[in-house]
Amino acid sequence: MDWLIFFIGLFSGIFIRGVLSSFMDIGRIGLYIREAEKNALVMLATAAESIAFIQSIKYRAMKDMGIPEATIKSTKNIDDYNFSAWKNSAVSKLLAAYPEKFKGLKRYVDWNTAMDFLDKVYKKGHKE
Repeated sequence: MDWLIFFIGLFSGIFIRGVLSSFMDIGRIGLYIREAEKNALVMLATAAESIAFIQSIKYRAMKDMGIPEATIKSTKNIDDYNFSAWKNSAVSKLLAAYPEKFKGLKRYVDWNTAMDFLDKVYKKGHKE
């Protein structure tokens, strides 16, 4: 009888350890995903800032070269449309890359809400 109780306790302990270990692993993976998400958003925001700066230089150069204002305006409209589409596409692709288990972690749906989320994270000092 003592051996039976010993093996039941042993296997119960192994099972409980496996379950607790799985929960801890899921928690660690969730934290890793959140940190990777923040870093990806920072990279996207930095790229967007660089693109906006390059576009402003482009428009200034077009004006300095004497290109008609209507052409500059239409170019700017096209660039704004494409830039907006790029930003929303980048966020959509980031969200699509989430593992199925962590789809519930998403806290934004487009560029503006993603940047609002990033602002909140930085105001809290990366504590999110």
